[in-house]
Amino acid sequence: MSIKAARMSFRSILHYLGNSRSLLTMLRIGVGLVFIYASIDKVVHPDQFAEIMEDYGILPNAVVNLAALWLAWIEVVLGVCLIAGVWVKAAALMVTGLAVTFIVGLSIAFTHGVGLHCGCFSTDPGGDARTWISLWQEGLLLLACVWLTVLAVRDGTRRTTDAV
Repeated sequence: MSIKAARMSFRSILHYLGNSRSLLTMLRIGVGLVFIYASIDKVVHPDQFAEIMEDYGILPNAVVNLAALWLAWIEVVLGVCLIAGVWVKAAALMVTGLAVTFIVGLSIAFTHGVGLHCGCFSTDPGGDARTWISLWQEGLLLLACVWLTVLAVRDGTRRTTDAV
């Protein structure tokens, strides 16, 4: 295969990945399921999740309980919106914001030397403490969220111009 042919096939792959409705659907459902799965234990055990959030030392103690309740339910609602295909652009943008927030929170905790259990998928206090390697997992989630947001915005733009 020549270099020119390789470049053309690479461009066609990138074009497909940037314009595929089936990829948008797969990302919507995949990211939606991740956020719903991540929220289950937080919804069931909000007190334990509040303790984990307090361990981060980022939020004032007065708002930790409220933030723990809201965050768990926001994850549920956003996951359902993505899976159902409702308000996809807004939900995609919000999960991207949450993924950035999770990375920033973990980074702040790590730079302060706090070894903590992140509460991402479990509120079990006996869970493994997160490490810098955990940021790679969060980074992959962020990548999927950003990609989902880009595809959702492009799809919405395409539909608007197609309707005119």
